[in-house]
Amino acid sequence: MTFQLTEPILVIGLGGVGSRIAEKAKKSLNSDCLLISHDQKEITPENSIKISTKSVVNPSTSLIRGSALESSAEIKENISKYSTIILLSNLAGKAGAGIGPVISRICKQEQKNILSFAIMPFKFEKERIFQSGVALKRIRQDSHCTIVLDNDALLDSNPDLTHKQCYDISNKAIENVIDSLKSSEISGD
Repeated sequence: MTFQLTEPILVIGLGGVGSRIAEKAKKSLNSDCLLISHDQKEITPENSIKISTKSVVNPSTSLIRGSALESSAEIKENISKYSTIILLSNLAGKAGAGIGPVISRICKQEQKNILSFAIMPFKFEKERIFQSGVALKRIRQDSHCTIVLDNDALLDSNPDLTHKQCYDISNKAIENVIDSLKSSEISGD
């Protein structure tokens, strides 16, 4: 089984990293883009959904996930006219780990063709590992294809890299894979 893009395509970026990559991806795929976050600084006024955590300043991943569920109808409406959804989420961040599983479940329920990119945390980010693992499991269950980028593995194989360099390489790798999607297919294996 292989994964192929079918148009129309919507690129969804979650949180800061997902939003930045999504903005670049929409140009290379000539697609639409939707940015979703609980933090207003991570999204633009147009083509975005702000997940309201009400007056909570530093919301937990669980609160963000629950708040995203409250926005399900708006999310469904925004994805309704698309065949393929490309989901970009940094699971080390609260927005990616909290909102990613909600989006993937909605896409599955709406019978969308979904390709997910998941960026995993470093092992020293101990407080994020559990939530990111739970989110990854749920996203993988709902997606037709999931590409996992493990920052820790990149750092282990290149110990001289700084964390910023590691992030830059990871983000660039995702951008390059997305650039190549129009002319390729991804094997189910």
